[in-house]
Amino acid sequence: MAMSMMGITQGALAKASGVSQPTIWRLTKGEAEGSRKLVDIARALDVNVQWLASGEGEMRGTTAISAIDKVKSGTTISVWGAEGKTGEIVSAPNGVKAKKSWRAYILDRNSGCSEATAGSIIIIDTDVPPESGDLVIAKVNSRYSVYRYLEGPSNGFLTVDDPRLPAVELSEESELIGVAIFLIRDLRR
Repeated sequence: MAMSMMGITQGALAKASGVSQPTIWRLTKGEAEGSRKLVDIARALDVNVQWLASGEGEMRGTTAISAIDKVKSGTTISVWGAEGKTGEIVSAPNGVKAKKSWRAYILDRNSGCSEATAGSIIIIDTDVPPESGDLVIAKVNSRYSVYRYLEGPSNGFLTVDDPRLPAVELSEESELIGVAIFLIRDLRR
């Protein structure tokens, strides 16, 4: 439920919490009783550890990190656009310490991937290698957008949710910028 509310994938949660993606999968499917990293997972999701472990108590409350603490202890991430850094910044979500390889993009239009709608903020890591199914930011025909990455025999492919649109092979005309690690949706749309 917390992952859905945040629009975060299992892979992104694994990266943010330092827990392996297979462990995240087993926890979400109820095939694991718990994890020694439950505190790290709760911190990455910005939820109370007790709620995450047992479903009891408030999902977010007094033991969750407050917004003021996040600004004090967290870092900021530069917003990028077609011309490079825009001069704008966003706060790192969930009190996570941002890495230098992170960039934020604010989507000015729907991307073709249902999770990434216009107005959403997508935070990527330029150092993380993509895996099939990951949301990524790529530059295709001089325009930045969100795509779903698919492994291929050479460099891989970029797709969207509409099966009528062909996959774009990564090449000199289509550059992969980074893998989505956080997606903050504009819920008003």
